[in-house]
Amino acid sequence: MTNILHWCNNALVQEEVTEGVRDRKRAQTHRRIHEAAVELTLRDGLAAATVSEIAERAGISRRTFFNYYASKEDAVLGVQEPQIPPSALEAFLHPTPPAPGEDPPGDARFVQALHLTVTTMASIGPRTSADVRTIVATHPELIDRLRAHRMATQDLLVAVLTERLAEQTASTRASDSARALILLAGVVLRFAYGDDPDLLDDPDPAAIQKALTAFRTALKEIK
Repeated sequence: MTNILHWCNNALVQEEVTEGVRDRKRAQTHRRIHEAAVELTLRDGLAAATVSEIAERAGISRRTFFNYYASKEDAVLGVQEPQIPPSALEAFLHPTPPAPGEDPPGDARFVQALHLTVTTMASIGPRTSADVRTIVATHPELIDRLRAHRMATQDLLVAVLTERLAEQTASTRASDSARALILLAGVVLRFAYGDDPDLLDDPDPAAIQKALTAFRTALKEIK
C-alpha cells in the first residue's frame, strides 16, 4: 500500500509539473503571436498584416495560429479565452456578512459583483500596451471587437452563475438577483469607461463611483 501511495503521489507531482510546463509554453506562444501581430500591424497596417505572415514571424504554422486566436484582430488585441477566478466566484456565491462599520450588505454585495466582473473580463487579454493603443486609435473597429468579447465574457459569467446557483439553491429570486448584479456591474463598468480600450487595465474607483451615483439617481427617477 505504501508503495502504491508513493507512486500515486509521484504521479500527481509529475502531472502538476507537466501541466505547469505546458501552461508556460502556451502562454509564451500566446505572447509571441500577439507581439508578432502588433509589430506587423504597426509596420504594414491592419489590412496588410496577414495571418500567414503573423504565424511565420511568431515561428508557428498557420494552423497553430488558429489554436490560439480566432482572427488576426484578436491576435493584435491579445484576446484569450476568459477565465473566471475561482476565489472571486466563490466569494460571490458564498458571501460573508459585512463586519460592523463596513459597507452595508447591498453595497458589499455589489462590490463583490464588480470584482468578479472586472477580474473575469481582465482575464481575456494582457494589459494594453502603448503600441496596441496606437493601433486601436488608427483602427477604431477594434473597439467593437473588444466590446463583443467582453459582452461574451459577461454572458459566460452569467451562465456559470446560473448553473452554480441552481446547484446550491432552489430560490429563483436569489438566482435572479445574483445575475442581475453581474449584469448591472457590467453596465456600470461600460458607463464608467465608455469606449476606452483600457477599460480593465487600471480600474478607476472614482470613475466607478461616479457611474454608480448616476445609476442610483436614474433609478430614483424611475420610482
